[in-house]
Amino acid sequence: MGAKVSIIIPIYNVEKVVGNCLKSVVGQTLSDLEIVVVDDGSPDDSMSVVSRFADKDNRFRLIAHDKNRGLMQARRTGYMAATGDYILFCDSDDYLPLDAVEKLYKEAVRTEADIVSGDMMLVFPDHGRKETRRTSSLSFGSDKVSVYKSLLVSEYHHNLCGKIFKRELLQAHEYITVEHFTNGEDGYLFYQVLENAHKVVHLNEPVYCYFQNMSSSSKVRFGRKAIRSICMLNQLRDSVAMRHPELRRYAQSYVSAVISSLYAKGYDKDAGLDEYVAECSLSKYASLWSLFKFNPLPKACKLMMKRILGK
Repeated sequence: MGAKVSIIIPIYNVEKVVGNCLKSVVGQTLSDLEIVVVDDGSPDDSMSVVSRFADKDNRFRLIAHDKNRGLMQARRTGYMAATGDYILFCDSDDYLPLDAVEKLYKEAVRTEADIVSGDMMLVFPDHGRKETRRTSSLSFGSDKVSVYKSLLVSEYHHNLCGKIFKRELLQAHEYITVEHFTNGEDGYLFYQVLENAHKVVHLNEPVYCYFQNMSSSSKVRFGRKAIRSICMLNQLRDSVAMRHPELRRYAQSYVSAVISSLYAKGYDKDAGLDEYVAECSLSKYASLWSLFKFNPLPKACKLMMKRILGK
């Protein structure tokens, strides 16, 4: 018989921070856990730290990739091996409030939801800032179409972490995974998974502490792999509009804004944006005039000015 919850933790080059993550996991108030750690070819001593915890706790299961395959594939390896009734993802440089799993699990059982999410605490170490709470909401409803709408109006977040999933939702369906998908890994899986969900519930309590690495944030210019990943994620968003006509204007407005922003930042000149827009069937969003086709006039004008001014 499996545990109530399987926690999936991919490991790659995190020896200095993974101990904090694991302390938060083993100390959860819900103790009926399976802790699935996936070594994604980590070159450092991260797994030595993990082994010290595993030697003292029989809830650990250690799985090793033969080479580095990237976060998306490591998560898939973990969730396909999981035996718990529910699955929760935790990245190795983040950590969980000690009652987070219990709160999510109890809400999932109570509501019979396929997915239960909670709020996140954004943690800014060594930058003189306090933790900031990032909230989500599902104001349109709990069915998948309503949740897609919440995603597309940016009131709900597509992070995999901070959510609990019924195990069958992940294991009983075939989802596209891509090795070394560099930007938007969470969204690329979540948009696929949501298509098979019947009920999603949000808990207005913090259930995840998300470490903010300021040195690798939005100031870093994207390369070709990142631009291709972003285009692939927006191809998924565009496909939502095809499957659910009632969401068409929301999806097309969202994708239009993303593609326009990439052009405004000049990624067509140094990162192959034109190539990936064509590859992902997003060419209808490439022109300035498309902004007016897919957006209300005030938003279209604002996006056009940003693109002209290169912002």
